[in-house]
Amino acid sequence: MGKIWLRVARKLDILTDKLVDLYAGFRNALSQGWIENNESAINELKLMLRAFNRSPLGVFGAFLVVIFFVVGIFGPYIAPEPYWEFYVYPKNAPPGYEGILFGADFYGRDLLSVLLYGFRVSMVISIIVVAFGAPLGILLGLISGYYGGNIDEIIMRITDMFYAFPALVLAMAFAAVLPDRMTAFLDTVPPLKDLLVFIFAIRQTDAGNLGAMLSIILAMVIVWWPGYTRMTRALVLSVKENVYVEAAKALGLSNFQIMRKHILPNIMSIILVMVTIDLGSVIILEAALSYFGLGAQPPIPEIGRIIYDMAGYLPAVWWGVVYPGIALFIVGLGWNLLGDVLRDVVDPRTRRSIEFGLKEERIFLEDIISFIGDILFFVGLGLVTWLSGDVVAITMVLILVTLQIIIWKSINVVKVLRRLYVGEAVSSVIYWALFYILWDYMYTGLIGTIVVFVGMVMIMISGIMSERREQE
Repeated sequence: MGKIWLRVARKLDILTDKLVDLYAGFRNALSQGWIENNESAINELKLMLRAFNRSPLGVFGAFLVVIFFVVGIFGPYIAPEPYWEFYVYPKNAPPGYEGILFGADFYGRDLLSVLLYGFRVSMVISIIVVAFGAPLGILLGLISGYYGGNIDEIIMRITDMFYAFPALVLAMAFAAVLPDRMTAFLDTVPPLKDLLVFIFAIRQTDAGNLGAMLSIILAMVIVWWPGYTRMTRALVLSVKENVYVEAAKALGLSNFQIMRKHILPNIMSIILVMVTIDLGSVIILEAALSYFGLGAQPPIPEIGRIIYDMAGYLPAVWWGVVYPGIALFIVGLGWNLLGDVLRDVVDPRTRRSIEFGLKEERIFLEDIISFIGDILFFVGLGLVTWLSGDVVAITMVLILVTLQIIIWKSINVVKVLRRLYVGEAVSSVIYWALFYILWDYMYTGLIGTIVVFVGMVMIMISGIMSERREQE
């Protein structure tokens, strides 16, 4: 798959280069001569994006993040039904009932519509928390690392005080005592309340819940900044003795100018990676707090609150937990994949190894077969999830695939058996034998199970073809 992806990456290089040129042209239109003054930075950005394009996991993570933002922005406008209409359907109606794909929740609302509104709430909360928590932590870290001495001691001891308490427990404590104060504050500033109603895409009549939502945001900001303070301080200590900082001091630049123009730009790439990963972590923490009854209250949809309301009906009403849980998993996965690859891309040494580590080679038939097999494998798992909607069937298919891979690889460790393709044959037979035994639990996922098996067979065939070609 690496050979095929390299071809795709080269196409993506053209797209990202054009996007960078478009951005540079826009900045140059605002400030004449900007391109000439920042030519090296533009070229460096192009190299970073080219290295990023060579990671399929990074591109996949970026795709999930883009989907998250698109759904978060436009979700309330494309939702089939408004979140405030209760008991349109029977309480906890199953998927497919009267055309609702994900079924209904505890309040008889279309679960898909509720999740689309919930994405907006989660997106806004995560952005606000990071937008306020990160700058505060970065500022304190800059001051602490640059000045040192008593200032450093005071800031770091305060940071240690916050670290002494588990983040979730501390956030729960603040979120539990702040709602009334935040509600009173919003009542004194009606324009701010109207703005938040628009940002969260909720009804004006539900604005009374904004106090609880702001309290959870403030609680997470309070527990989020210490991580940035420690990270920034450590980075500042590693760069403040560099020659370019000493030269800036010799030129008579103020401490503020040195921190803003010479230290912060050189550590910002690492902080950006931390911000990227934290955006996913904030969503998970916010869902956890909502699960405990804090934050947004019904009828305002919030993914953690949806899981809390539906968890009491497991396993019969599995869709009320599985679909919101999958949504959280996808969002967290996207941010973490994106952050992991950015961590390598922002480091010049690892960036060069990524960019030039893949050599363009001839694509053989087995590479195409393997690529198609990978796609069919994941499509099959998706079909089992979508068509069957049965947690038991999904679990059973995953168990079958895992056993098939273990048996296949274990038998093929023996060279003689590998030449006779015993591993492929035995693992395939056991796959279908177990499927027959477990038929009563898996018949709803038949189509997906077949597609998964076909994908696995194609992967096996590509392995056999590749081994034969290497022996020739």
